[in-house]
Amino acid sequence: MSDPNTNHSNPPPQKSGGSSIALIVGGLVVAVVVLYWLFAGGGEVQNADVVGEETNINVEAEAEGAAESIEDAGAAAIEEVEEGAAEAEAVIEDGAAEAEAEIEEGAAEAEAAIEVEGDAEVVE
Repeated sequence: MSDPNTNHSNPPPQKSGGSSIALIVGGLVVAVVVLYWLFAGGGEVQNADVVGEETNINVEAEAEGAAESIEDAGAAAIEEVEEGAAEAEAVIEDGAAEAEAEIEEGAAEAEAAIEVEGDAEVVE
């Protein structure tokens, strides 16, 4: 008799897709271990002055020099403000004197230009 199965070709190869996922997971595990080692793997901090549970921090600065420079800056600012005020006052006084002179001059010109004769005004 003849064979009823007429497909005599080779069966398809089996897929092995699990190897690439294992490679990715392994890479992630290595990355996590390296990051942990970098950030949390260090020992105690050296060169720190720790007493009990307190940390003492000493900052040394020249307080006198800083105070003098602040005083100098304040004095310079006050001097600038006073100079500016004196200049503004001088400008205002000059402007007031000029305005007063112009008003007096205009009044004199107005009196000279207008003559009153009876009920009628004559303008020269």
